Amino acid sequence: MKKIHLTAVALLFSLSCLISCVDLDITPTSIITERDVYNETGIKAYMAGMYNHLPMEDFKYDTNSDGQAGDDQIGGGYNVGNGISVWNFWNSTGEMVNRNNTNLPLHRRGYWKGGFQVIRRVNTLINNLPNYPELEAESKSWIGEAKFIRAYIYFQLAKRYGGLPKIFEAQTLDPSDESTLWVPRESHAGTYDFILQDLNEAIESMPETSEAGRANKYVAAAFKSRVALYAGTTARYGSMKFPDWEVDGVLLQGIPENKANDYFKQAWDAAKLVADGGRYELHRANGDKTENYAEVWEKCDANKESIWLRKYDFNMAVHSFNSIMAPPRMCTEGGDRYNPTLDWVELFDGLPLDEKGNFSAFDENGNYIVYDNCLQLWDSAEPRLRANILIPGTLYKGGMKLDLRAGIIKEAYDPATDRFKKFTVDDGRERQGLNSGSVWNKTAYPDGNPFRNRTIFDWSTDPSANQTDPYLRSDGQKIFKNGLDGPRVTGTTNTSNTVTGFFGRKHLNITLPKSETVNHTSTQSWIEIRYAEVLLNRAEAAIELSQSGEAAYNGTNLLQDAFDCINNIRDRAGANLLTGTSELSTEPAYTRWTNPGPKGQGAFVEAPNRGLQIVRVERYKELAFESKIYWDLLRWFTYDTQIRNYFRRGLYPIMYAKGATVDENGIPDGKYIYDAKSADEAAGQVTFSVNNYYEGIPTDELKNNPLLQKNRNQ
Repeated sequence: MKKIHLTAVALLFSLSCLISCVDLDITPTSIITERDVYNETGIKAYMAGMYNHLPMEDFKYDTNSDGQAGDDQIGGGYNVGNGISVWNFWNSTGEMVNRNNTNLPLHRRGYWKGGFQVIRRVNTLINNLPNYPELEAESKSWIGEAKFIRAYIYFQLAKRYGGLPKIFEAQTLDPSDESTLWVPRESHAGTYDFILQDLNEAIESMPETSEAGRANKYVAAAFKSRVALYAGTTARYGSMKFPDWEVDGVLLQGIPENKANDYFKQAWDAAKLVADGGRYELHRANGDKTENYAEVWEKCDANKESIWLRKYDFNMAVHSFNSIMAPPRMCTEGGDRYNPTLDWVELFDGLPLDEKGNFSAFDENGNYIVYDNCLQLWDSAEPRLRANILIPGTLYKGGMKLDLRAGIIKEAYDPATDRFKKFTVDDGRERQGLNSGSVWNKTAYPDGNPFRNRTIFDWSTDPSANQTDPYLRSDGQKIFKNGLDGPRVTGTTNTSNTVTGFFGRKHLNITLPKSETVNHTSTQSWIEIRYAEVLLNRAEAAIELSQSGEAAYNGTNLLQDAFDCINNIRDRAGANLLTGTSELSTEPAYTRWTNPGPKGQGAFVEAPNRGLQIVRVERYKELAFESKIYWDLLRWFTYDTQIRNYFRRGLYPIMYAKGATVDENGIPDGKYIYDAKSADEAAGQVTFSVNNYYEGIPTDELKNNPLLQKNRNQ
């Protein structure tokens, strides 16, 4: 969010003073008064303070930190003060994993106080603005914007807890009767209803445009499509997985299923409103589909896909995404916390897959396919995938070539004649490291594992030793065994490179020189809402409505509308297009491993049927690493079955030493094979517990407000 640069009032950091001090008969000159606030400049500063306290899971969100400190804290892992965010829940959904997040990091618990602090400020502004008739011309818009902020915070709370206290007035403590502050919880459905009502009023009140970082009519509509979709899927699927929780006749957790379609219609209407406004569209400025997709983030400040941004700049706020997430060799400090999984990569078109949808680069004889170079495997891959990951053999950072492999095949073996059966087992259910703990293919190699025994293969046990302990070919050529950016394959205490064989690209500034890739200097904007999400919200709502008997809505064929939305996204991404609406069917979804049903691409993502699986897979591909998939799994109520006894998987390239050429920087390229298996350094099994669908009300809040009812299992 762009921090508004003002003079003295720009230091409106302690907004609680605005509330607690303005009623004094004699106001100290050091205190900001109502007179300071209720003018155009003061309102902008007041708004800026509220925006800065929004619970946004952006570059400064960290599940292992309580966020901003102090009496005016945000809490909940938001706005980590040092900007070094290492822990995030992208590691818990199958999107990625890194060496710091090998377990199952969930969202930071306990976000409550910081949210209601901002809600109090919103209520103060809404209640007081009508008292200033000289501001009447702008008050309607400001009140609408404040209601948008209130809705945003309430939604973050509703996702965690279900029903919430509805507080639309700035409360004042009566020292003789503190019970005047006690407010019971509304029902779960009632909470979503008042959130959506706030958004309706925001849509009606705000202008169609706004400065970057602030809401407008279409920001509110786009956000409404997200909120209503969440409510609709909670109504449809929630009680199937997490039993409804009713206290004193109030349904606090769980929404009646018969309300689902109403919410889906609201989601569809809101998304359609954004489209009809004509101000936002998918970014298509570059004819190269890979580079075009990358530009959605690399040029997010100046394209029509960005609906709502949080801005960063050197003067007011920075983060450390570039240094924390880049390959270690490409940054001066930090690095290596951004390793997409093979499970996620397999969702994309253009890679060799077996009948289960798993990576399978083998010829008709069951031998590894030998690729001519490190780039060839990716030639046919979906451009959207190539824009989401860093490709080995490609130049980044002004000329640094990514050099990544998991080892080499010794020079005695000729890629033209020597072929190998798969030497590890890739079932996604067991640890399959490349060391002594390897689960190897005993059918192909009954007398031993040639990789583990290093009879055919060689690799570095320590990436930091690649340059000092290379493989020495007979012609004297030295070859880095794992490459400068390759994975660590045995446990060491050194900083590792990728643990999955992949590095992510989305959000990174890949042109930033290594010398400038340091902590506390990143300034790229965070896209909180973009048009692609709105299209996916619309498509999902349309499929849900159609499959529940509403073939048409507002004169629109819903399956055709969903088909058009999905193909619009796929066309921009360079993905295979759907061929007809019949693909969005109620036929069984593809499944994996021991689950019954047909097998195929996308089976990693669970869904009630194939039509919904298609749109859910599309969300996984399009919205990965944007803090959306985690909440999708919660609202679909598939988290506990999809991420159950789950092992992250990786893809490990191995190069033939024979015939490999080496460039002027010592980086080789030659013939490659690719081995798919469970990740070596993130080999632990993880499971999401069904009790994590909802969070318990913070204990202190239960003590402070006796009318707050506990949640189930609390």
